[in-house]
Amino acid sequence: MKILENIKLSNFSTIKIGGVAKKVYFPENLEDIVYLIKLSQDTNKKLIPIGIGSNLIFKDGFLDYIFVSTKCLKDLNLRQSGEYIYINVQAGVSFKTLVNIVKKYNLEGFENLSGIPASIGGAVAMNAGAYGSEIFDIVEEVYWINNKAELIVSKKEDIKYSYRYSQFQEEGFVYKVILKLKKSNKDISKIIKNHLIERNKKQPLNLPTTGSTYKNPEGNFAGYLLEKIGFKGKKIGDIGFSEKHANFLVNYKDAKFKDLKKLLEIAEEKVKKEFNINLEREVKIIE
Repeated sequence: MKILENIKLSNFSTIKIGGVAKKVYFPENLEDIVYLIKLSQDTNKKLIPIGIGSNLIFKDGFLDYIFVSTKCLKDLNLRQSGEYIYINVQAGVSFKTLVNIVKKYNLEGFENLSGIPASIGGAVAMNAGAYGSEIFDIVEEVYWINNKAELIVSKKEDIKYSYRYSQFQEEGFVYKVILKLKKSNKDISKIIKNHLIERNKKQPLNLPTTGSTYKNPEGNFAGYLLEKIGFKGKKIGDIGFSEKHANFLVNYKDAKFKDLKKLLEIAEEKVKKEFNINLEREVKIIE
């Protein structure tokens, strides 16, 4: 297993903010993950999985956790049963890779998720979604390692999940996922292309960003609330809410964690004061 020491965490977050990690581990198999979970328990250090890093923000300074990158967990295979294709995919496989597969075999069920910057492990942990779809719509089973370092295989109906949430945010490590997709009569490649064009129009993909900063409150939209309090384009230093989409944080050049944290706190206070709504963060802040 590869281990890197004193490594910049900004390289592991799409918003390019963060200090230095004492160590980052790169497990290559189940045994490596089991070892790291035991190491976390033995040292009493929190284990923090890292995928693409599109919803992770690290503080500046020195951080000493068990940082576990899923970058080397990229095994993938397909199995057909009738009109369905089952994709057996390890945690580090990116959505870009899955897009190539669904386009190649013209599979439906994943197309609405196609532009999300994610790996499968992180996407399942947060129940990533877009355009009215979410990853758990197509999840069949999740192979995960619990806090006792035991491999558990859970069917979807046995997993706790809801809007932008799954039980894996609180327990265990997602190792492998079985996805169920259906052969389609639609032009899946065209649908995906249109979604990507739409995302490029509405989202600040030309700058380092985390993606959605806040979950949408029930019956409302976080971006709308932020825009109404005048925070579309609001900046502190080099961090700001995008002028394109108010619910996207962007790093304009050399943003600092302290400015980001301050900006979030002010935004949350203002939304609470104006609308009596508590914004819930979709991004995960590691301090």
